[in-house]
Amino acid sequence: MAAVQSAGVELRRSGHRLIGCCPFHEDRDPSLVVYVQTQSYFCFGCNAGGDVIDFVGRLRGSAFKETAASLMTAGAARVLPSNVVRFPSARGARTIGHDGAAVIEAAVSFYLTRYERSREARSYLAERGVDRNVASRLRLGYADGGLARHLRDRGLSLDAAQQVGLLTGDREALEGRTVIPDLDADGRATWLTGRSLTSDGPRYLNLRVPSPLLGLARARVANARAVVVTEGPFDWLTVCGWGLHAVALLGTHASRDALYALRSFRRVYLALDGDGAGRRATAQLASALGARAVVVPLPEGVHDLNELGCRRGGRQAFLGSLYEARARMEESWPKSTERDHSARAA
Repeated sequence: MAAVQSAGVELRRSGHRLIGCCPFHEDRDPSLVVYVQTQSYFCFGCNAGGDVIDFVGRLRGSAFKETAASLMTAGAARVLPSNVVRFPSARGARTIGHDGAAVIEAAVSFYLTRYERSREARSYLAERGVDRNVASRLRLGYADGGLARHLRDRGLSLDAAQQVGLLTGDREALEGRTVIPDLDADGRATWLTGRSLTSDGPRYLNLRVPSPLLGLARARVANARAVVVTEGPFDWLTVCGWGLHAVALLGTHASRDALYALRSFRRVYLALDGDGAGRRATAQLASALGARAVVVPLPEGVHDLNELGCRRGGRQAFLGSLYEARARMEESWPKSTERDHSARAA
């Protein structure tokens, strides 16, 4: 996309896609993918994703209407200075206000009802190892249309829904996606991401609001002394389903805010993906967190926690790895008759 190049991002072709370094985080290894056919983008490092309006809006910190008007008037290639190399991170750059908070909570409640009626969405989550009890407890949903009418009928602001990225005009931005929200200490939704049920376009689309350390509020309200750090939302869902406290980085990049939050836990179990990017991120996190970090290697041949969770005996295999990693720190587990109970206490 011309808007990406105008932001100073150098793109190279890889098949039908373009690849470059993401301007939304410190990206040394190219993580940004531009999908030429759909004119959309996704970053596998920080999970930012969307269309050209979303990209430009993130960079400029502008709302949907302002961004769309600029693109229509000037053209995507000329709305940004040609000498721009990097913009400040989108994290923390925008507050959503009361109207934004209201439409996010309303959307999550609406998507939950749609999920309960969708056999396709329920089957997809079941295939990913997420049962209905976990889906209900974490308020997972499914976007299949009708959100604009739902918000309008309740007198909620469609402008706010557009600004946070729920709507593009009256079109539902997350349509055809299962929805994973982040919940505050009272169970209200404060953010969400949508995972495509197909292989078309970017896997995830997020709201145009700062991305959280997914699950942090839940871990804090439970007064957890230890937490498992995962990479993606479905890895996080897997660990939550195992009954452990967990947070997700939503990529491999840990911001200063994320590191600060993780330092509030006595033990931080790092269980990121087993690929090169995951191993590098694990090493960086372990270095930054010091003695509180415990690296939990995945079993041989397993790419991520969600894959492990879909295997028979996956939970026991992970708990075994976690126990052994903890034991290697030369500190004893709390006394318990079962290793399961000790791991759950983490």
